[in-house]
Amino acid sequence: MLKKYITFFLILSIINFTGCTYLEVINKEDVTKGKVEINLGDELFLTTKDYTRYHFLPYTYQITNDTLYGNGAIENSSVITPFKGAVAFDDIINFEQNKADTGATLGLFGGIILVGLVVLVIIATAELSDEMNPD
Repeated sequence: MLKKYITFFLILSIINFTGCTYLEVINKEDVTKGKVEINLGDELFLTTKDYTRYHFLPYTYQITNDTLYGNGAIENSSVITPFKGAVAFDDIINFEQNKADTGATLGLFGGIILVGLVVLVIIATAELSDEMNPD
């Protein structure tokens, strides 16, 4: 019985780990006014006024005095260039960070369970039909 609980917990953990996510757009003004805080433990994407897109991995950047410092990459079209330096808040249009979408993950999990139950009902119905109509 304990193995079933452990298995169920592991399946839920895997689904949560691979769950649905989306990029949340964070306005620069909300960050400067303190309404929203950027999580340094998550990946960060930012776009500047010249539409250059920067990508920073978790814990490779910091924000100090309206400037973002870090090691990341500049993404232009299909070219990725390493970046180490600073980006002033005045040059930034917005930030983006990955956020988990719990509702979509639960919907996905519910859909998987529903499909599994439908398959089991079809198999059980076929088995009963075969037993009732022997050749």
